[in-house]
Amino acid sequence: MSSKQIREWAHPRHVLLATDLADLGFTLPIAKQQALAYKAELQIVHVLPDPNASLIDPVLMVSCDADGMKMSAETTLEKAVAETRAAGIDSSFHLVAGDTVTEILHIAGKWKADRLIAGSHGKLKFHHHILGSIAEALFHRIDIPVLAVGPKAVPRDITVEQHTRIVFAASLNRSSQRIAEFALSVAEMHGADLTLLHVLQNVVPEHPTTAAARAYAWKMLDDLLAVRPTRKCKTLCDVAYGQPAESILAYAKHHQADMILLGASAHSSFNPKFIPGNAYRVLCEAHCPVLVLKEESPWQSAPRHSAQLRDAVPRN
Repeated sequence: MSSKQIREWAHPRHVLLATDLADLGFTLPIAKQQALAYKAELQIVHVLPDPNASLIDPVLMVSCDADGMKMSAETTLEKAVAETRAAGIDSSFHLVAGDTVTEILHIAGKWKADRLIAGSHGKLKFHHHILGSIAEALFHRIDIPVLAVGPKAVPRDITVEQHTRIVFAASLNRSSQRIAEFALSVAEMHGADLTLLHVLQNVVPEHPTTAAARAYAWKMLDDLLAVRPTRKCKTLCDVAYGQPAESILAYAKHHQADMILLGASAHSSFNPKFIPGNAYRVLCEAHCPVLVLKEESPWQSAPRHSAQLRDAVPRN
């Protein structure tokens, strides 16, 4: 991926908001904020169920009026577009029927979107036994950055003069350099305070070898800061202990982050229909938007320095 493409992603011109309509209450304010901040065009897309689909989720099996659903969706989308246009945003909506993820990917590619905004109702979906998540699937399949908005995310008042705080959760794998360049580009664009955070798993903080693992991780984070020169943003590195999602959330909350940025594997060793990835787990509970970029070639072997770090970590 070229540096030019990463810079374009850091300053999107075409922002696509994918909505199930019920999430507009917390996704539309952030979509408006993004469009205004970047002077970008905004398109809002909603995908209706395909009435001709042969496979029907028994959990969602309901009697519905397809024409009525379409009319109701059009009314809701027209109101959303009117609201954004009143704020001075060039916006429109797109309503289509079919498979949600497939249609979103198609529209994003055809429109040449630079950023996708997607909402999620969080863990409630799993509690209702609706396996999987549209947001989770998009993390693994779409190439452009996804600004994921959970139900607890609160849009920052862009009229307030203060530094934006971004936490980049670095996994320190072979994709870290690419995602670090993107994180640094976003931070530079906003003049933000950027923290590169790595979470050490399965360690005992008091163990004698933990200090060496922490020092090595810190050095790798410092190396990531060198992938792109910055002038407008302040950067620092930090290392935490514990489970990734919980540690990232706790750190972001404690430091009042305005955005969490992380990578999502294009392929997972777990079936995301049953076990959500760290990106989705963070999204469910985050009090700020989560900017996710798909990692490249996760099936390839990890670089030697990642193996060294893994070997340096003490086992419990």
